[in-house]
Order: sequence, then C-alpha cells, then structure tokens
Amino acid sequence: MDPIFRLPVASPLAAAVSWNWGLIPLRVPAGWNVIHNQLWARRLPDGGVETNDSQDLYWARTAPRPWLSAEEVAERGGPQAREINIDAGWYDGVGFRVVVLDPDWDHERASHTTSDPDDFVATLEAWMWTITEEGRLPET
Repeated sequence: MDPIFRLPVASPLAAAVSWNWGLIPLRVPAGWNVIHNQLWARRLPDGGVETNDSQDLYWARTAPRPWLSAEEVAERGGPQAREINIDAGWYDGVGFRVVVLDPDWDHERASHTTSDPDDFVATLEAWMWTITEEGRLPET
C-alpha cells in the first residue's frame, strides 16, 4: 500500500509516529467522550507515513461535566449545555474532513477539508477545545 501522505521531517505529527502501527496521539480536552478512534499510522522504511484511509476515523461527542450541576449547565447555555458531535475521516478525492454536528447529521455546523495531516489533527484538536473551553462552535 502506498502511503496516502508524507509528513515533513520537522512535523510534530511525524515525530509521534513509530515503525509499528499505533494511534496518532490527540489532545482531547475534558468534556469529550471518544466513541470511535481509528487514527492509526506507522512509519515506513523510506521515512514516509501511512495511515488507514477510512471515512470513519474518529467520532466523539461532548459529555456533561460531572462537577457542574444541572443548573450551572443550563445557566451557561450554548454548546456546553447540549450534545455536540465531531466526526472525522478520509475521503478519496477530497482528503481529510472534520465535521461538527449539532446535534446530528441533519445539522452540520462546521466543516473543514484538507490533504495536510498536520492541519487535520490541529483542526480536530482546536475545534474540540473551542467547543468545550470557549463554549462556542468553530467558524468555517
């Protein structure tokens, strides 16, 4: 199998990929339930990186913070008071795609497509952070 992308040597993502298949490390902020994570990659002998090329690479949804009472959650409102889903995958001819769903596939609130794996991971992490820590949906 040919790698679907090559990472620059100085890429932080490349530094995290080993010779053995393993999950790409993600910084998932508190407040997310990871339902499905198949962001697997490995380094090839020529220095390239290969990854699985599935449309179903990652799916997570927000979870109520257990230290907040129902009244505090309702008072905060916004994304912190409801379930938000984030879905990510690889689509042939398109590249990596990250989608924010509020609350389901009929309500796509933000979408980002890229062929750059560093940008893909950075967007996924940033959007989870924006939703849980800043209490707003990402802008696209």
